[in-house]
Amino acid sequence: MPSSLKSYAEFDQLLASARIELEAALKAEPNDGAIASVKRQLDALHGWTRSGRRPSQTEKDQLNFGQIASRELDSHAFASSLCELSSFVIYW
Repeated sequence: MPSSLKSYAEFDQLLASARIELEAALKAEPNDGAIASVKRQLDALHGWTRSGRRPSQTEKDQLNFGQIASRELDSHAFASSLCELSSFVIYW
């Protein structure tokens, strides 16, 4: 399902917020591999999308943080944001 985000600015703002939340979660749970993986992916996504740049299909193919969020992190408040970000990237 396409994301409800309507612009790159909305995407970038949600990405920044999610990265902050993931950083805090990783500090609280430093041995959680799912959180660490999602954090790495969001950091890469942040780098790829500076100035509105659309990620290449090869870059997109490296991402599975939406799946991880829905399968392993659904008890965290940020899980829905991760799914929203993932959807935006898929349909970008």
